[in-house]
Amino acid sequence: MITYEWGTSFGTDPEVVSLLREAADFDAEQGFSAVPPVPSALDGDGAGRPSELIVRMSQEVGPAGAGKEDAVVAFLRVMTGSEGIGRAEFVVRPGFRSLGIATLLFERLGLADGGAADWAGDGTRSLRAWAHGSHPAAERMARRFGATPETLLWRIIRPLRRANSVPEVAPPNGVRLRRLRPGQDEAAVEAIMRTAGGAARADVSSQEVLVAVDGPAEEVLGFVAFSARPLGGEGQSGLGSVRALVAGPAAGGHEVGRALLASALGRLADAGVREVEMSVDPLNEQLVRVCRVLGFHHDQTDVCFRVPVGGQPAAG
Repeated sequence: MITYEWGTSFGTDPEVVSLLREAADFDAEQGFSAVPPVPSALDGDGAGRPSELIVRMSQEVGPAGAGKEDAVVAFLRVMTGSEGIGRAEFVVRPGFRSLGIATLLFERLGLADGGAADWAGDGTRSLRAWAHGSHPAAERMARRFGATPETLLWRIIRPLRRANSVPEVAPPNGVRLRRLRPGQDEAAVEAIMRTAGGAARADVSSQEVLVAVDGPAEEVLGFVAFSARPLGGEGQSGLGSVRALVAGPAAGGHEVGRALLASALGRLADAGVREVEMSVDPLNEQLVRVCRVLGFHHDQTDVCFRVPVGGQPAAG
């Protein structure tokens, strides 16, 4: 009824690209985020090449009028780091959901028995996978395959109805905000991210970044990375994002964070962004408080599940 094939470059296949776009559009309309939230330390170090799997299914059990030939109905990618932790991303084409494709596939891969009789993720000892929002299948799949929730992130949003809707927040005395200076500030920003933990990681090289600096020596106290594009890079028009907001321990509370976030929101509003999304750790009470003060509210909860992969992997 279904067939699957392992590879390393299916992500560029036209059928897979079409599947991912269709799923992203559908999930956005249903209120689910279409991409993983900001990576955390639980996702592994990202080393190594991806293992990818495409699933084809007979049209006899697909939606009416889908055609006679087998179609690519699901796509799985696993990125495994050096410690054997694989980050899994699995997408099923909307028209083929609720047919048991995921359950049947994972049973054939051996996950139902805690094994890996037909697993291509060489060196993978456990998988991490994010369930975005209150997806109806997430908890059911977790129970079926022995997955346990390990961490969660909140997706929070803030409307920007007009450019002047963002309050101005002055930084503490002696502190000023300026744009990141390429080649000069990156080391300080990376040091702040390390002290804040894995959940604060962000690719600041591809985002607009403001830093808070103190005194004549311009010590970097914190930074905010943001973009006039959503977290997934594509999607709803007018949706921007804050990728990271971190204030180091020398920042003296949440004042620096408030000033950085307010400035980022003002710049996004000036750029025509109508709504801003952000992922935050709900256990980071200071960060949550700063975001709430500046008008963010909770939209959905993303849960990271872990499933063990036992046994020795074999070729798929």
